[in-house]
Amino acid sequence: MVETSVIDITYSEVCDFAKLTMLVYEYGKTFTMNQDKTVESFVEDMINNDTSLIENQLRLDVIKDLSKTSPHGKVHKFFSVDSTDLQVGITISETHKRITVVFRGSESKHDWYYDLSFLKRNLHDNVYVHSGFYKQLHNENVYEEILKEIEDLLEKYPDYNVFVTGHSLGAALSTLFGYELSKVIDKHVTIVSFASPRVGDYEFRKAFDKQDNLTHYRISNQRDIITAAPMIFFQHVGINLCLSDDKLEIFKHYDYNTWWKYSLFNCWKVSDHYMDVYYERLLKHTW
Repeated sequence: MVETSVIDITYSEVCDFAKLTMLVYEYGKTFTMNQDKTVESFVEDMINNDTSLIENQLRLDVIKDLSKTSPHGKVHKFFSVDSTDLQVGITISETHKRITVVFRGSESKHDWYYDLSFLKRNLHDNVYVHSGFYKQLHNENVYEEILKEIEDLLEKYPDYNVFVTGHSLGAALSTLFGYELSKVIDKHVTIVSFASPRVGDYEFRKAFDKQDNLTHYRISNQRDIITAAPMIFFQHVGINLCLSDDKLEIFKHYDYNTWWKYSLFNCWKVSDHYMDVYYERLLKHTW
């Protein structure tokens, strides 16, 4: 029996964030929604018109399910930056009183360029982070624009909670953005990442863990190759929920072999990286 009392996030919440990461892969590519349109009304229109722009059946089912678990959810703002190929959405759930920033994962040559830029850059003090992730988040003032939207929304909805999520490159960006956000807003920030590579060095981990208003749930597949990168001079952060076909393991205080468990010797499967696989495994292990 997995000890789930060490985590404060619910299973249904993690499933909702998984659905949002799948939605953002399709958003802007196969469909968009008007700002005043809810996910529920969008799905109703699809059903009533007997049409769907989403060809991936699992993702279509997920979006339909999201309309039930977050019926009044809306896409408040969607950013798409051509120069860096960054896509990020800000969603609002009236049902759950949530503001969620959702970063899209790697899909293009631009994305892989930033994924593979392993050089570090100084973030503050003696804290260093992955230069590629930093550039993609901060080029063309994207960070500042997202921050302004969050601040404006919190003025309008002061009792809403703030979450950040994403898969793959989106997971790395959500980790970096969530950390930076926690340092400038007087609100707790919760990160739920899927398939994240490492983002910063050991000093980043220490600074990350010292943030009292920051919690990170890092969801990983047991053999996912991307979770092993970059291996040298970078550290994972957060509470790790590790999925496999037959079990769920939870590691709260890095109480696993930090060198071996997320090394290329142990994490070598490309197929374990896909978000659809993450979602299917998540469905097997409720708590």
